[in-house]
Amino acid sequence: MIVVDSNIIAARNLTSVLSAKAEQVEQKDPGWIVPILWRYEFQNILATAIKSKQIRPEQALEVWEKVFSIISENEAEPSPAKVIALVTQHGITAYDGQFIALAMEMGIQCVTEDCELQGKFPNIAVSMEGFLKTPKINGVHEKRARYRQSKA
Repeated sequence: MIVVDSNIIAARNLTSVLSAKAEQVEQKDPGWIVPILWRYEFQNILATAIKSKQIRPEQALEVWEKVFSIISENEAEPSPAKVIALVTQHGITAYDGQFIALAMEMGIQCVTEDCELQGKFPNIAVSMEGFLKTPKINGVHEKRARYRQSKA
């Protein structure tokens, strides 16, 4: 299981330069977990695509219904206290805090292309490329250990 941000969901379900990579992420781990916030962010992504004439409203609704029927089964709510603590300590938005808090509480990674989150939460937030490079051991994704030589 992994937490994925709304842009990863969009890349997987709309045509984009990141679509192939998002499909590879799903093939590696189809257990995508999201906070309920994903609904509103994804609807906004669809609205933006409609406004820019990339898709028609009927297409947007079809995509929404398809994605919602799959993803809504994997929604979870992070602790509001955890979200607020992350906002306070790291200066991130509450929107981003939803995804990071959920990943932290579940003890899993958050796959995101948000470089700020990757920088502030290097043990939690990982790019699609980084996720795909992480070895999968017994169904669990583990980061490569960093070893230091002792100065003996």
